[in-house]
Amino acid sequence: MLRAAWVSVISVVLWHPAPVAAAGEVTATLAADPARIVVGEPVVLSGVLDAGPSCTTGREVVLEALPAGAASWSSQAAGTTDAAGAFSFAVPPSTSGRYRATFPAAAGCSAVSSPEVGVEVAARVELAAPSPVRAGACPRVVVSVEPPKPGSPVVLERRRGDRWVELGTAALGEGSRAAFRPCLGFDDLGAAPLRASWPGDRANAAGSAQLALEVLRAAWMVRVDGLVAGRAVSVAVADDGVFLYRHLDATPRTPASNEKLLLSMAILDELGPDHRIATRAAARRVEDGVVLGDLWIVGGGDPELGRARLSLLADEIRDAGIRRVTGSVRGDTAPFARDWWAPGWRWYFPREEVPLPTALVFEGNAAGGVHVADPERRAAAFLTRRLEALGVQIGGPPGVGRAPSGLETVAEVASRPLRAILARMDRTSDNLAAEVLGKLLGAAELGPPGTIAKGAEAIRDWAAAHGVRVRAFDASGLSYRDRLRAGGLVRLLDAAEEEPWGEALRRALAAPGQGTLEHRLAGVEVRAKTGTLSGISALSGWVWLERLGAWGEFSILSQGMSKPVASDLEDRIVRLLQNHAR
Repeated sequence: MLRAAWVSVISVVLWHPAPVAAAGEVTATLAADPARIVVGEPVVLSGVLDAGPSCTTGREVVLEALPAGAASWSSQAAGTTDAAGAFSFAVPPSTSGRYRATFPAAAGCSAVSSPEVGVEVAARVELAAPSPVRAGACPRVVVSVEPPKPGSPVVLERRRGDRWVELGTAALGEGSRAAFRPCLGFDDLGAAPLRASWPGDRANAAGSAQLALEVLRAAWMVRVDGLVAGRAVSVAVADDGVFLYRHLDATPRTPASNEKLLLSMAILDELGPDHRIATRAAARRVEDGVVLGDLWIVGGGDPELGRARLSLLADEIRDAGIRRVTGSVRGDTAPFARDWWAPGWRWYFPREEVPLPTALVFEGNAAGGVHVADPERRAAAFLTRRLEALGVQIGGPPGVGRAPSGLETVAEVASRPLRAILARMDRTSDNLAAEVLGKLLGAAELGPPGTIAKGAEAIRDWAAAHGVRVRAFDASGLSYRDRLRAGGLVRLLDAAEEEPWGEALRRALAAPGQGTLEHRLAGVEVRAKTGTLSGISALSGWVWLERLGAWGEFSILSQGMSKPVASDLEDRIVRLLQNHAR
């Protein structure tokens, strides 16, 4: 237990270093050492009388006090001077006040008084708490104040870095005591300095007592330590932005498909969870139900566009009164660039991992399990057949190209809400959806055409705006050059919770039994995004912390392990978090 005390000396001396009085002059000094104390501590009040040879030695001296708020002086102690005229008193003041030494008149000696000196007395504020404690505990900390100040407030603070942060205020109760329950987390490991003050007087405003609690690792932390020891694994866990556990969380690692989490946050922030992506049928001229020239399909970046929605578009075209198209149905190859590569991708990724990300997607831009390079032509061919089946005459074969300017919308269909598209993308880790939405985000943020590079830049910008630096070269996480820190991702997840779309993001992630968590974490209340590349694994999101009754943000990024080993490690950590973390 530590208490604050101040040591200073205020001396009122009429001459220095040695008094030299004029003939017949009587002088006296008085000094307080220290001039500021805590109640119960002594203060020494001493001085020297110089009243001539016959009136200095053995002279009666009375110490008088004028307590703060008092109307008259009162005697505190009495004594006599020594052969040199010196005198000294040790008293334990209970309140602040002023002091003086008086010398009553004696035979042939006149009465004299010293100058006044002030003594400031601070209340005694003490802290009591068990120590050591485990991280996650909320120990009972008792603050007491003497002299008793029942009903008045006391303040408890904790040191964070180079400043003191207020934890709470409580009124002093019976015995002039108040109790607090500060919770100590992972960031408090080691010494957790606490400070209490009674702000009832100026002497206590800066904190009167300090106590350094020893905070030890909780048992669950020790178990996580054992799981990750000697492995290239980063772990970060937080509750409402306060870290509960950190291990190598500042190490940049390849996030794999955890990159889709960043994309989801950035595009939700830009477009909102209820945004729907339009696919339009448009033409330059329409007269009396006849499209004069070509009918264009203009995609807006709906990654789920397929036969069902194009069939609905055909119905809308017919219902708009269109009976004939003099030209062809053509698929627009803009407003996205047709780039199909990112730094850090393996050469075979366009063939095996991600179809061509276009603004006009059709049936996942694949046919018979093979990625195709002409989805716009295939969409135009399908819409041509559907329109003809509805009795609409088409003048030429389907085609593709860049749609001309000045088109008039004939009909349009909307995608599912963005929240639903993200749910499918995140739960199944759909790379095409990620790169299409990345291009959509890049075009919205940086202007058309949408590109993979612009999508990555928009992701970087969004993270940087929230104080987190990432390296992103794509939106899907296929790039081995992407870099992300577990601690940074946890901070972004915490920031997402404060947004209106935060709950939509959490619901978009896979729960046990869904998508990439189909055979994992049964019985655990968790929403998370997986990530997998060769030798790379990730799992990040939210887990319900039973002991806190709240969602906790977490991120586990690893490398150098097989996927089965990494997944087992991730699952064991998440189960520990759900059942024990605080």
